[in-house]
Amino acid sequence: MPKKILLVEDEKDLATAVTYRLNKQGYDVVAACDGEEGFAKAKSEKPDLIILDVMLPKMSGYKICGFLKSDSRYNKIPVI
Repeated sequence: MPKKILLVEDEKDLATAVTYRLNKQGYDVVAACDGEEGFAKAKSEKPDLIILDVMLPKMSGYKICGFLKSDSRYNKIPVI
């Protein structure tokens, strides 16, 4: 079973390029295009890794990271 990566990125071209490259390396990529969607998918998808943009619409990457790291259910997920 491939490792799951959540990519939270609001720039569509960048998200497409990163998703393509990670898929080619055998990862299962789940993408979100804003902070609220990214936070929801982090909780529902339980990824092995989160690649998180800092400047996002609706909720910043800093806020998402803070919420996840303060919750024992998600605080072990590495965030880049």
